[in-house]
Amino acid sequence: MLSWLDTARACFSDDYGSLQRGFLTSVFALVVGLPRVFHLDQMQDLGFAVLTGDPRRCPSRYDVGAWRRHVPWNEVDRFCHRTSPWDLLRERDLLMSFDEHAIPRWTKKFVIPKGYVTTRNKFMRCEKLYLCYEVNLRRFATIKATPGNVELRDVAGLLTRRVLRYGQPASLHALFDAGAGKSDADVRSLMDLADGTENLEATLRACRYPARMEGWKSLPPDAFTIYEEPGVCVGARPKELRVAETRTVLKDETPEEAVRTIVCRQVIPGPKKDRWHPLYTSSHAEAGEVVDTFRLRQHHEQGYRVEVHDEFLNATPCGYDKESPDRHHPRFHRGPLQLAGWLASLVYNACASFLDALSPAMAGKFVGTARRLFFNHQGDLYCTPKALIVYMEEFPEQGLLLDYVDRFNAAQHRVPWLENRQLILSLSPHAARAGP
Repeated sequence: MLSWLDTARACFSDDYGSLQRGFLTSVFALVVGLPRVFHLDQMQDLGFAVLTGDPRRCPSRYDVGAWRRHVPWNEVDRFCHRTSPWDLLRERDLLMSFDEHAIPRWTKKFVIPKGYVTTRNKFMRCEKLYLCYEVNLRRFATIKATPGNVELRDVAGLLTRRVLRYGQPASLHALFDAGAGKSDADVRSLMDLADGTENLEATLRACRYPARMEGWKSLPPDAFTIYEEPGVCVGARPKELRVAETRTVLKDETPEEAVRTIVCRQVIPGPKKDRWHPLYTSSHAEAGEVVDTFRLRQHHEQGYRVEVHDEFLNATPCGYDKESPDRHHPRFHRGPLQLAGWLASLVYNACASFLDALSPAMAGKFVGTARRLFFNHQGDLYCTPKALIVYMEEFPEQGLLLDYVDRFNAAQHRVPWLENRQLILSLSPHAARAGP
């Protein structure tokens, strides 16, 4: 996280001297689980004060909020690009999901664009974060904040080209939800991008328009291959999937230009209707493999849920400018929105790396688990002329931290805002190798 602070200093202007406090508070509030910036008024923990750059007092919500509200978008873009994990993507075979997260806004004073919010199942005033997620590595890669009326099809090509340019993968299989192909022109644009790029494949969920569904449902039964999967619980009836391959002729195109289409039919027992999941793809893999690959996109959706519930993503600062002269047409100020969304993604990635390094049993756990098991514990701080010693009281999972504490102390990390004192971690003496 100190490297993020160094990058922030290189990217952001600091005319009022509030960068360090504002940035550190924004990061560590996500780590310790502080839901809203105004909750800083009740924060009295000395350890949090030290974490956020001033050992004498906890940060004020007015200073932190003012810094976050006025970060310029171009500086935020620079910071997001420099902290993106491009090194993890280089020369890898990537399976990247591109999707949106809509943040509802309840303002009635400012008239901002509306978008579809899935959790509310309606169009309402909102703002959106578009994030790329590598589903095999389980890491967020890059971000773009937009008003609520921007759709996935508007940014799908831009984000794909960004990953190809800066990630430099050996190959990229891009996965998109149906919002990337609402019209045939959008589908053709992605297919042409995939055909024109040597190391790129694209798969997107097809919109279930009635005319198209009639054609897909009319496929003969012998065109489907039957797959069985375990049921939802022990002893439950196996799920039956029927997968077929066909080709779809897009509007104003010839049959020779038809797009490869994978039709997946999930058989639902009882009176309910079967579920149909058609996919457009440029991949040459077997049809069942394409379906299995696309279903991995669910990890991206789960990542959003983690950010919402563990990191309070929906509490990010609004993107509309409250100082706009016309409240019916407020300016869009995406700097604060994009910065808060990207910091949540950085903390998500950092916690995932931290847990993966501790134990195989911790791999795949989430931010809330790390906070509950390792972060939010009582302890004592001892400040000497040359070191800051953090003595953590005994807790059940401290045995998993033994090797990590040894490596951390051996690296001799220093705290710049505490006169460059060395930071030393120490566990309870009941654990072997409990620090210094």
